[in-house]
Amino acid sequence: MWIVLILEIALSIWIFYTLKRVKLSIRPFLFDSLQTYTNTSGGMAINKIQHDFKCCGVDYYEDWYNTTWYRKHPGFLPGSCCNTMLPTCDPQISPLSVTGCNDDVTNFVDDTYSIDMTVLLFSGFAQILGISLAYALTRLVKDYEVAEDEK
Repeated sequence: MWIVLILEIALSIWIFYTLKRVKLSIRPFLFDSLQTYTNTSGGMAINKIQHDFKCCGVDYYEDWYNTTWYRKHPGFLPGSCCNTMLPTCDPQISPLSVTGCNDDVTNFVDDTYSIDMTVLLFSGFAQILGISLAYALTRLVKDYEVAEDEK
């Protein structure tokens, strides 16, 4: 029981320290995804993010304007920016997600880490309570055995 508790504490500390690193890597990942985007399997990650979070670009949809993909498709954005799964969308015609994805993805990571930390915290408290009750029960049984031996 103690080993599991120690592992949980170590995991909690690791999660706490990696959260900042993960959050700092989101923006560069999104910018790299835009710069290297192709509307094939290589672009599936950014398409999925933009579609699921209903966002476009990193901070704003205009982030696409400085990409190789946009220079090849002037006036068009990836279909995921317009919440369609078509290869491209025309922002003049289709409803466009104008907010960037960075804040949404960062908030999602924060929420997920918060849930993980809460579960670990309550699990740790439950284990400490279990250890304490097991110790108390052991003491009661030992005291009872001593009392029975004295009779």
